[in-house]
Amino acid sequence: MIMPRARFVVSLAMLAATAAVAPAEPLDLGRVSAKAVWMMHVDMDAARESTVVKQMYERAIAKHPQLEGMMGMGAKMMGMDVRKDLHDMTVYGLDTDKKNAVMIVHADANRGFLEKMVEKARDHETMKHRDYTLHAWTQKGWKSREGQKVVGVFYKDNVMIFARSADRVEMALDVLDGKQKSVDGDSPLAGRTRPGSILVGRAKEIDPNTKCPVLKQGRSYRVAMGENEGKSFYRARLEMDSAEAAEQAEDVTEGLVALAKLGMGDEKDVMKLVDGLETKTDGTTCMIAWDADADDVWKVAERMAEKMESKMAARRKAWGSKKDCGKCGKDGCGGCGGCEQGKCPMEKKAESDEKKDGRRPFRDDEF
Repeated sequence: MIMPRARFVVSLAMLAATAAVAPAEPLDLGRVSAKAVWMMHVDMDAARESTVVKQMYERAIAKHPQLEGMMGMGAKMMGMDVRKDLHDMTVYGLDTDKKNAVMIVHADANRGFLEKMVEKARDHETMKHRDYTLHAWTQKGWKSREGQKVVGVFYKDNVMIFARSADRVEMALDVLDGKQKSVDGDSPLAGRTRPGSILVGRAKEIDPNTKCPVLKQGRSYRVAMGENEGKSFYRARLEMDSAEAAEQAEDVTEGLVALAKLGMGDEKDVMKLVDGLETKTDGTTCMIAWDADADDVWKVAERMAEKMESKMAARRKAWGSKKDCGKCGKDGCGGCGGCEQGKCPMEKKAESDEKKDGRRPFRDDEF
């Protein structure tokens, strides 16, 4: 929420436009347990209707036509096409440890295909909860979570639930079936959802290990970002430990705005976005609001993308201009002279890779 760099307003604009990655109905609090202390919802129906997201996607496809083919291949592998089948995701936790979260995914997935795939997964096993069949498996590639399983279940053909433990999945099923209470109107997590919200986040407890210095002094928060009727927006309401902490949160935000103006004051399009930010404190509450025309957001986002692509192209050109030493057969190795001494870094890396996974490295001249 509070960005550490002067360009945080522009980043905010892009986040507001692209925060979600999943068609969806608006936030349904009936999915969230009454015991939850935080929740987050992403809505791809709203994202797909966003002016900025549409133009970003069209630009990406125009610049990289191969993306469509790659995404089509991904759809076959995943049993769903994220461009149209992935609708929304709701994540919540009964404590502030994100590892204990429950994720509910609404998608037009190929259930039969996915169930066959998971049956082939490492350490796969099944268990029953009433009429539901839960699947547990060890996710390949999760080196930092080695030995820890994922548990998933189809609640309906187009609704899936995932968690790290079977009891959390069973709890989520009970909430959806009305056997346990869901968030009601009196909960701090309740309240209306702003039309066009792509991302909604709410918490009534703050993770004590949060890395955000502002939230370390916070008690709860509510955040929404998205686009509605041609306007990109961001809203944040922070409940702090004290009135002083609330004022400090406002000071941090305004200080970053000042830095943005100092660093990019001559860029009128950016300043137009910066000027759309407002802050206010009321006792222990700090409120942040930002609004901008979606077309203006896209102009800035497109320019930033062009600058980034230009820098990447310059780096590729510089790398490609390095001379091949002519010995190891690796273009761009830089002609470091290591080959003459039998110490070519490119070959050493290949040997290291072979030892890691037991496979021999491929050479360029093999193709």
